[in-house]
Amino acid sequence: MPEPGTISVVGHGRAVGAPDVCRARLMSSALRPSVAAALADSEAAIRLVRDALAAHGVPPGDAVTSTVSVQAEQDWSGQRGPRPLGYRAEHILEIVLRDLGAAGRVLGAAVGAGGDTVRLQGLTFGVEDDSELRAGARAGAWEDALAAAGQVAELAGRRLGAVRGVEQRSEGGPPVRPRITPAAGMAAAPEIGLEPGDVAVDVWLAVVWELD
Repeated sequence: MPEPGTISVVGHGRAVGAPDVCRARLMSSALRPSVAAALADSEAAIRLVRDALAAHGVPPGDAVTSTVSVQAEQDWSGQRGPRPLGYRAEHILEIVLRDLGAAGRVLGAAVGAGGDTVRLQGLTFGVEDDSELRAGARAGAWEDALAAAGQVAELAGRRLGAVRGVEQRSEGGPPVRPRITPAAGMAAAPEIGLEPGDVAVDVWLAVVWELD
């Protein structure tokens, strides 16, 4: 509860901008009778993916490993307990694409190069440096809080005094999940048709004023 003689208001601001990076997650997954075979096939696919990315100008620092795992896989659907299926090796790459116009073509080439063991797990667009968006959202949040506090003070027959405290909470808006459409024409590897939207940044300011 606010202290007597004060008013506490939460203001919200949002700023929207165009994305400048595309972040994708590619995974190779191989189920084989042995650990060695599963790992060999999964890693072979990842090498092909990396080669395709490099051929399209993606630097190694923008295609980094996030997870590598090897584990036994079993079928639990029967009545007699689990049935061994083999071993599954997985390797996940986190990829950053900075040329949005070429992103669909690059991803299509990478997925196609890896073959049937490669999956596109997810894709979002974002703003690499969102400081300007965040500043705009913060200014909007302040104006929102000030307007609301001024109205409440006026309704109470008081005036706003000095600011006693400010607390900020901010977050990026929902990740831009693009619509994926079939690209016109098919080359050696299919192009993924991407239609990016906008990126939103939200800021909330909790402000406490004294009342005069």
